Amino acid sequence: MGFAYPMNGTISPFALIGNVAFRRVWVSGALSNVNRWLEILAVGVWVFDRTGSAFDVTLMFVLRFLPLMLFGALAGSLAERFDRRAVVMAGLGVLVANSALLGVLAAFGALEVWHVAAGAFLNGMIWSSEMPLRRTMLGDIAGDGQVAQAMGFDAATNNATRMLGPLAGGALLEGIGISGTFFAGAGLNLLSLLLMARVRVGTDVRTGAASAGVLTALRDGFRYIRTNRPLVATLAVTVIFNVWGFPMTSMVPVIGKEALGLSAFPVGVLQSAEGLGALIGALGIAWLGRAVWFRRIYVVGVASYMLSAIVFAASPWFLLSGTILVTAGIGGACFATMQATLTYLGASPEMRNRAMGALTICIGTGPIGFLHMGLLAEWLGAYTAVTVVAVEGLAMLLLALIVWPEARR
Repeated sequence: MGFAYPMNGTISPFALIGNVAFRRVWVSGALSNVNRWLEILAVGVWVFDRTGSAFDVTLMFVLRFLPLMLFGALAGSLAERFDRRAVVMAGLGVLVANSALLGVLAAFGALEVWHVAAGAFLNGMIWSSEMPLRRTMLGDIAGDGQVAQAMGFDAATNNATRMLGPLAGGALLEGIGISGTFFAGAGLNLLSLLLMARVRVGTDVRTGAASAGVLTALRDGFRYIRTNRPLVATLAVTVIFNVWGFPMTSMVPVIGKEALGLSAFPVGVLQSAEGLGALIGALGIAWLGRAVWFRRIYVVGVASYMLSAIVFAASPWFLLSGTILVTAGIGGACFATMQATLTYLGASPEMRNRAMGALTICIGTGPIGFLHMGLLAEWLGAYTAVTVVAVEGLAMLLLALIVWPEARR
């Protein structure tokens, strides 16, 4: 089953900022994402300092990503039944309370690894609604004619937060400790909540499927996706990246501290290098991407990310490692921008919430990859684990292109 791409890819994404509703939803997401990446870095360094275990660090990633797989489809179906803005606001309220509570526990010296683990899982539960709720809101506000620009601009912003978040996380962790880091996160999420509260457009657009039961909607959504080969190809590549590509990021704090001998802030700088590359890549796609290139950009991005991971694993120097992570980030941006765009455009309008929910599930397969990476790192060391996983990923990508040639057309 094919679909028509919008052909006005040269429209400046900054034109969207003139839309007040788009601007508020976009900035709200940016603030929340800064906190997400800030906490991911800070938690990774704190847990490694506390336990000395690479597996424990990857376990924090697993707990944060697992809800995407468990609740992604449910969030997509529920998005058809409730006001999206209200659900997003409720989730942000939970995140404010979550970060504030962890900050209080840390301030009183009572914070334990299991508290952080529970907080990571709760954070992941809220994150599971991001694709079918907030990003679908952006697509609806922009309209089909500018959805590629909207998704590209949002992806660029998310990638900027992947640069700013780790930098802030490392600086805060060194400067004011883990308690202050969590309190800063609570403040960012509160600002995000206040912005979302000021959105005043009909973002609770629902389809006819909203009248059906949630389980019925889930069943119909999966039946629809199975018949749409281009959409299945898109989702298959997403699974490959999240199982064999993205878990490399969980080893950056480990490699930075253990192999390169860095403290928290330089580790944050190293982690942010990937975000810098991702920002460069996403902005380039938003301005220069053409519809006929979308699938090629998607696949080449995944391959280049995994090749960069192999080189990163062999690097003994901080500067070279950072440069390679910038290159990996550009590839990751090609992937991240196109996965949302191809999924949104690949589904019929009445199925978009559920398609985005399915995308969230595929992103949520990441915990399998993080566990795989963590176990290999315990057995073989972080450098070898990154190399082995990346080679496996390239092999799986080649297999997917053979099974679903639609992925590259």
